[in-house]
Amino acid sequence: MRTLTLSLATASLLFSGCLLLAEEGGEAPPTVGTPTTEASTLPLLTDPFTLGTTLYASADLSSLTPAVRGLLQQAIQAGLGGFTYYVDWADLEPQPGQYTLDELTERLDTLQALGLRPFVNLTVGDSETYNLPDGLAAPEGGLADGLSLDDDEVVERFGRLLDRLVPILLERGVFALGVGNEVDGYLDDNRRERNAYTRFVEAARDRVHAQAPELAVAVSLTGGAVRGRTPTYRALRPVADIIPFNYAPIPPDFIVLDLDDVQEDFQEVIEAYGEGPIFIQELTCPSPASMGASEAWQQGCFEILYAELAVTPQVRYASVFTLQDFEEATCDLVRDALFGDELDELPREIAQRLADYLCFLGIVGPDGTPKPAWDLFVDAAGGLPGDTR
Repeated sequence: MRTLTLSLATASLLFSGCLLLAEEGGEAPPTVGTPTTEASTLPLLTDPFTLGTTLYASADLSSLTPAVRGLLQQAIQAGLGGFTYYVDWADLEPQPGQYTLDELTERLDTLQALGLRPFVNLTVGDSETYNLPDGLAAPEGGLADGLSLDDDEVVERFGRLLDRLVPILLERGVFALGVGNEVDGYLDDNRRERNAYTRFVEAARDRVHAQAPELAVAVSLTGGAVRGRTPTYRALRPVADIIPFNYAPIPPDFIVLDLDDVQEDFQEVIEAYGEGPIFIQELTCPSPASMGASEAWQQGCFEILYAELAVTPQVRYASVFTLQDFEEATCDLVRDALFGDELDELPREIAQRLADYLCFLGIVGPDGTPKPAWDLFVDAAGGLPGDTR
């Protein structure tokens, strides 16, 4: 299951990232350069600010019940304008030179018909692994032996996919193309791989801009990478048009922050990023009691974050992660994995919080019942109160 695999990798990375933040000192962050191309200003995102959401990394709207489709339509009518869509390279090119783009095209058509502008993240790197197609991937995942991501063979094969993909994206309102999700979890500790990924991103950006100079090329990182200005952040910031990041107010003990501390915590990440535009791929306030949260805490958290977005005009896009909680059967799979072999290095109490975190991220319950944060979401889609843009 694609979403479950993504979730567990993200969970592991989030835990390790929280520990990294706990260990960081007060050293002054290094100066980071920014791209100067037109695409870095997100010209295809026409509104000053766009609020989006996602279906736990999926864009399969056909999976929604009529009740949840109705809620989504309510938000769109209020002004919801964006949608974040993750897809693996192997899904689009299962065999060398064999492209399967119909499903992507159909889902983008559906989003466009609803009036949603997508951000498509082609997750070449995803947390602590690579998602590569046949001929490039090792049997156990990652790169095949002897290959580097910046090898001419890999770069050119990805470039040929981009040649096919970019016109499809432009015709369907896609405003940015990602080539990695939370890649700092692996690359921060692997200089050679980090250098290769940086050159790969630069080559992809050049290939995209040869067709569409206005289409932004992005690589998403964790909020911890931005706050700490880690080696991956410093390497990728100059070569990507924009660095989206994921934000959740969760400290190292995996107990959510007190609401009184959320504003300052969010501001620290914004200030660490520096000059805009800023792009928040995942804006997250969970609701499980085991983390010290609740549906009331979730509502209060989003209220604070929407108020901050209103007075932070450099933020151009923020996507609420996620629209709906996992169903119980999927949660059972999450719990089995977290208490099994995949993440058995985690303390039991942390594993429990992670499982609950992954199951209760939505602003709509698994049965389609809106949580208290839902009304805030609809209001924010219609316009942030006090917005200075």
